[in-house]
Amino acid sequence: MINIQMIGIDHSRASVEERELFSFTKTKQKELMEAVVRQQSVDGCVLLSTCNRMELYVSLDAKAEPDLYRIICHCKQISGEEEKRLRELFTVRTEEDAVRHLFLLTAGLKSKIIGEDQILTQVGDALEFARSGEFADTVLKTLFRMAVTAGKKIKTQVAIPKGNTSTIDAALTQLARQGYQFAGENCLVIGNGEMGRLTARAFQERGANVTVTVRQYHSGEVRIPEGCARIHYGERYHKIPECRYVVSATASPNVTLERVELEKWKLEHPITFVDLAVPRDIDTSIRELSWAEVYDIDDFQGGIGLSERQQEQLQAANLLAEEELAAFVSWYECRDMVPQIQKFGALAAQDVSWRMGRTFQQMKLDASQCRQLADAVEQTSQKVFQKMLFGLRDHADTDVMRECLAALEKVWKEE
Repeated sequence: MINIQMIGIDHSRASVEERELFSFTKTKQKELMEAVVRQQSVDGCVLLSTCNRMELYVSLDAKAEPDLYRIICHCKQISGEEEKRLRELFTVRTEEDAVRHLFLLTAGLKSKIIGEDQILTQVGDALEFARSGEFADTVLKTLFRMAVTAGKKIKTQVAIPKGNTSTIDAALTQLARQGYQFAGENCLVIGNGEMGRLTARAFQERGANVTVTVRQYHSGEVRIPEGCARIHYGERYHKIPECRYVVSATASPNVTLERVELEKWKLEHPITFVDLAVPRDIDTSIRELSWAEVYDIDDFQGGIGLSERQQEQLQAANLLAEEELAAFVSWYECRDMVPQIQKFGALAAQDVSWRMGRTFQQMKLDASQCRQLADAVEQTSQKVFQKMLFGLRDHADTDVMRECLAALEKVWKEE
């Protein structure tokens, strides 16, 4: 039994209005994970928070069933009838189902845009953030590392059907189908994080003139795509009247564009606002202005149905995910063997060193050189022996591996 649980909310069951209630800044992510690991039954946790989903993965003691939803709601100050109403939007996955979901998710097979690439980076970033705060235990560290590896393997070996690689690509493709043009148009991108840079590049590739907001104009650490202009974030309202497109894609919990600042203008050309953030950056009432139209992330869907060939490719991807799942299950069931393998590695190294003792003496080395050589041989022998046993563990049936270790135990006792 794999004692892993996932609870989450995503685009498949919740609207952007509902998802933004459970979006987390880095500070709030840390606060939630601190609350989760304080539970006696929890060994570790990792939180994945993106614009399309929030998923909390926990490693548990056997038979533990903490109310993770209640902890999440407490952190977000959601209670009463609202807490009861929103619970039905959440999905809980346990054991192999939770692991399988993460592997498919990391490969982009659970995304609104099938096969998109951003999620692979986001899963890796979630692990790094949890590891930096010492929230992830060995089980979750291994799970997420293997998920990233599985995602890369699936993307490399299977031509996953996809028309776009990011949310902004999907958005611009959909807008283009509706007759929007980008070449020669002015675009303002609010936000200089990963999504902001992807957005700027996407507009550039389509021939737009792009300006990006930055909060530290003179900082050498600010990175914007080559060829983009930049302005200070505080100057954004002054730039908007010149633009045909305005995209906001920040990780801030605060609104970046308010109606009260825009309604004073009487523009003769339309401006299309695209809000890619969760929680949303743009005041939704801006769409009531005669010259403005506002799209949010839920307005851009993942495309149409898949062809028979594409369905076959997805099936192949699922088979690869099942293979990676089996590898994780094998590791999980055998992780208690690690101390034994390390012990046998040390014993084997000591044995090799002892058997080489006379050879060392015949090499006419001084005592210091002899000791250094003996240490090197012992360390190398230990690594080789452990590599063999760990390799056997990763490929042999669990019961067979346990029989092998039991046999080795007898061998060392007899000697």
